[in-house]
Amino acid sequence: MRLRKNKTWWLAIIAFFLGMGAFWVWDHFHEDHDHDHHARKVQEEKQKPQQEHGHGHHDDHARKAPEKKEEPLQPGEVRLTPEVIKQTGIETVPVLHGPMDIRVPFTGELVFNEERLAKIRSRVPGRVVQIVADYGQMVKPGDVLAIIDSVELGQARMAARQAAARFNAAQKSYDRARQLYEGKAISRAELQERQARLEVERADLDNAQNRLRLLGAVGAAPNSLPKESRSGAIFALRSPIAGRVVDRKITPGLVVKEDEELFTVADASTLWCFVQIPEKDLPLVNVGSQAAITVSSLSQEEFPGRVDYLADTVDKATRTIRARVKVDNSQNRLKAGMFANIAIRAGERKALSVPESAVLTANGEHFVFVEMSPGSFVKHIIKPGMKGAGRVEVLDGLDPDEPVAFKGAFALKSELEKGVSKGGLGGGHGHAH
Repeated sequence: MRLRKNKTWWLAIIAFFLGMGAFWVWDHFHEDHDHDHHARKVQEEKQKPQQEHGHGHHDDHARKAPEKKEEPLQPGEVRLTPEVIKQTGIETVPVLHGPMDIRVPFTGELVFNEERLAKIRSRVPGRVVQIVADYGQMVKPGDVLAIIDSVELGQARMAARQAAARFNAAQKSYDRARQLYEGKAISRAELQERQARLEVERADLDNAQNRLRLLGAVGAAPNSLPKESRSGAIFALRSPIAGRVVDRKITPGLVVKEDEELFTVADASTLWCFVQIPEKDLPLVNVGSQAAITVSSLSQEEFPGRVDYLADTVDKATRTIRARVKVDNSQNRLKAGMFANIAIRAGERKALSVPESAVLTANGEHFVFVEMSPGSFVKHIIKPGMKGAGRVEVLDGLDPDEPVAFKGAFALKSELEKGVSKGGLGGGHGHAH
């Protein structure tokens, strides 16, 4: 019993000391934690004034230097950066005030120069054996266009050969008779009879040869034909002029009639254009007046021409005078049948003008872009007048020396149409920031 009490006592003492040790460890750890927390708090308190001081300095600087605001775009204004201006190739020229041609405008249709046009017909009936010249081919005078096998031509050639044989026989008979007459072997009457027969045969030969010429049977058939085809019945259809084959109405094997049109050959280096001149404009137009011709498909080009005919009568119904303009087409860019605008030069006068490339059109308005300041272009509506030498007369809307965009104007138009305030070539507002 006593032994059990002693054991309990020792266990109590051991538990007491273990509890004291645990309390000391807990208290030491809590003190270190509080010390670290206090140190961090002190450090934060030290840094806080510095941070507040730094923010205050930045705010003061921001207040002193506010962000620069951009002026709003004017109606019709486009702003572009220098980089975009260079990229789109925009260039300006000043509005000119100087001499400009006075031109009277007319309209007409281009046609072939009839002095250089040949509608080629067959002089004999027959069957087409070969087509030598095709559409668009250039030919020279005398070049063969087609080969025709003609029975009528064969008969004409045969008649000519027979006439030649009879004439040769009559010639020999007459020569022999003259020798006999000189030897007093025949009478003068017999000599005259043989001479008369010779003259008849000569006339028949001339008639047969003339018929061949009228049928166009001159020159030999081309060597490209088979030998069996190069007979007296072969007719070579030839071009009478130099030019281009612009029409062909036959195919191989086709039977053609006499005087039927088969080919058209034209020299299109010059064209004609007939215009009707109102009676009131007659004093402005003379034979020899210069003209500028434009067509819709080549609207940026002018082709030179000259008035070479002016009628002597006035049409009673329309009170107009018919005139003809000869148009230079040496580059073969114009085509017969095109509708053309003809501006006949009637003198010159001083006027404001800009290059044609500077004038743009939209919704029935004509306008240009004027550079108001570097990178800023504003749309100016104008009233155009006459055109001449690549320039447009400006009747209203511009002043002399204003810089207008003549290269890259379409880029400005495109930028304006899609709304420069919503972005575009320059990014953002389409201008420098």
